[in-house]
Amino acid sequence: MIKSRLSGNSIFWGIFMFIPLFSFIFFSIKILKKYSGEIGGTLILLLFAFLFYFLMNFLKHIKIIKINKNKLKYYSFIRPFGKTLNMEDFIGKITITESGTRGSYNVVYLIDKQNKTSFKLMGLHYNNFEEINNAINLKKINFSPTASQYFKLLFFEKIIVKNDKSSNNEVINIILEVFKIISTIGIILVILGFLIKKFL
Repeated sequence: MIKSRLSGNSIFWGIFMFIPLFSFIFFSIKILKKYSGEIGGTLILLLFAFLFYFLMNFLKHIKIIKINKNKLKYYSFIRPFGKTLNMEDFIGKITITESGTRGSYNVVYLIDKQNKTSFKLMGLHYNNFEEINNAINLKKINFSPTASQYFKLLFFEKIIVKNDKSSNNEVINIILEVFKIISTIGIILVILGFLIKKFL
């Protein structure tokens, strides 16, 4: 049996993130009790919802993993009682490099029988990532994501792995993904600007 060994940074940040997580929940409840539909309260709730999603997305990737033959069982913040994956339900795995605030790291995605990415394992969180990766007895699929596929994996973690690379569709997808990112950043800046003017 192979067991994951979480890195010290992941353990620290995993514990530390619980403080703002419960703070957002506490303050959101207080705001909702006095909520009257005003734009200020609405924007604060939207900001808290965005930050809550960000924290949950971070915490869900810190998984305790156990691999025994063709079974992978993992525990996480959103799966405290664990979930078991049968390797027979997957056709292979892909490995790509992602970048974050702590640099670049390898990521493994398991591909299900519908050719979709369905499980993500981030090397950032483990001291024995290569050992875990090698213990996942699945065929390695050679796959280089396009720009749009990379952003979809980064933000939504779901793509279909296939060799269809139409250049026209690729350009359209890139434009749409860039537009989504710029729009999200713009909304966040507007909300922060409003909050700063209102409370400072």
